[in-house]
Amino acid sequence: MNAAIYVRVSTDQQAEKGYSLDTQLAACRKCACELGATTIEEYVDDGYSAEFIERPNLTRLRKAVKAKEFDLVVFYDPDRMARNLLHQLIIAEEIDKSGAELKFVIVNYDQSPDGRFMFGIRGLLAQLEKEKIKERTMRGKRGKAAKGMVISDTKPFGYSYDADKSSYAINEDEANIVRMIFNFIVTNKMGTARICKELNARGIPSPRAKKYWIVSSVYRILTNTLYKGIIYSMKYRYEKIGLHKKKRTLRPESEWIPISVPAIIDEVTWQAAQKQLQENKDFAKRNGKRDYLLNGLVTCAHCGRAMVISHSGCKEHISYYACLSQKSASYAYSGQKPCTARQVPTKVLDEYVFNYLLEFYHNPDTLTEHIQAAPEGKDLQKHKAALEQMGNAEKELIKQRDTVLRWFRQKMLTENDAENQLKDISCQLADIAQMKKTYEAELATIAPARSTAEIAATIKTNFHKGNFTSDEKKAAVRAIMDRVIVERVDNTRGRGSCPQINVQLKLK
Repeated sequence: MNAAIYVRVSTDQQAEKGYSLDTQLAACRKCACELGATTIEEYVDDGYSAEFIERPNLTRLRKAVKAKEFDLVVFYDPDRMARNLLHQLIIAEEIDKSGAELKFVIVNYDQSPDGRFMFGIRGLLAQLEKEKIKERTMRGKRGKAAKGMVISDTKPFGYSYDADKSSYAINEDEANIVRMIFNFIVTNKMGTARICKELNARGIPSPRAKKYWIVSSVYRILTNTLYKGIIYSMKYRYEKIGLHKKKRTLRPESEWIPISVPAIIDEVTWQAAQKQLQENKDFAKRNGKRDYLLNGLVTCAHCGRAMVISHSGCKEHISYYACLSQKSASYAYSGQKPCTARQVPTKVLDEYVFNYLLEFYHNPDTLTEHIQAAPEGKDLQKHKAALEQMGNAEKELIKQRDTVLRWFRQKMLTENDAENQLKDISCQLADIAQMKKTYEAELATIAPARSTAEIAATIKTNFHKGNFTSDEKKAAVRAIMDRVIVERVDNTRGRGSCPQINVQLKLK
């Protein structure tokens, strides 16, 4: 007889309570041998919660069961299989369908209606216990926060954790750096990128011992209320959505619990920093009001990154398309080497691309020499793939709904539990239906790669004017252009240089 045994622990505490892997394995092996197993294959998930059915070795076991490789499948206890009743029933049904016998070491299980009913009751109790544990844990956290104690140490820069008091104490060495950062923005009116440059130039160590300060680290310090002496517990709600994934949502402000900690800077300084951050942001928006024909469409031929607008000169104010790695603060202070591609004057590239397309309007016969039919667009492929995945998920949910209804008719589920499961499935189906509508609507607006004739027709429609305003130029180019890949190839520099560029156009 071929047998499979499955064991699982998610925490060290479970091992201490008698659920250690060795304990489970020994008991499962003994049970399998007593039932006549001649060969035993072991499936072990160490450190995986039973809250989710997607566990590496459980998935392997289910595939083997589906292939009818075993005559017997042994679990130590139903909650080692899963804590969710629906998951338990799904796995049990898969084993029953394969013709294998399902056994638990410490629980009697038989495939009669009464046996399945008791199995379902045990599953409900395990699920209830899980929810009670969550509720007790959350109640404990709220109680701790209400007493003014820090729930857990997040290791904030500028502080050390005092475990005896469950609070933070100021780390003066790091706190001096925090004060310096606030002084830079409040007194010197520096932006976050300039502050990074100052800190890195001075060789000041960054949080978490990273090599360089980056903009996001500085911004988090400047906007964290911790440094003015207050942190908020219960500010976010965390929901586990996968084995290693959590979803964070902001709670209503009325649920936040303020906790006082030693302040590194005063309230006036903190508010002044927030005001300066907003002014910097507003100034950046004003500075970016100048619009350029190809802004957002240009890609660096050297590294494949986007190219952004850069300025030089005081009186003439010359603008360029520059590789993002040369201008982004994140790249500048992350230790990555910037791309070596030369900047391309916006005027040169904008005029080249517009005149190139305008030439096709005046000489449409030359279009076929430059443009070949392209394969189906990536966006179109992505939308079709997404719709296919949604369709598969929809079919799977409908199967689950039918299974729940069948189990309810067989009295394997209570009316309340069946109603909850069906409500959950209906919500998921409704979400999928809404997403499908959105994707189908977007799909209708995404045309596949156009033929040469269609491209010629678009050019004819958009380039027929004799004189164009800047907005009309932009609309005409963006109606046909998807991406501009450019590289500057000349060696001339300085005033009066003659830029030479290699350009590759990707049309829609």
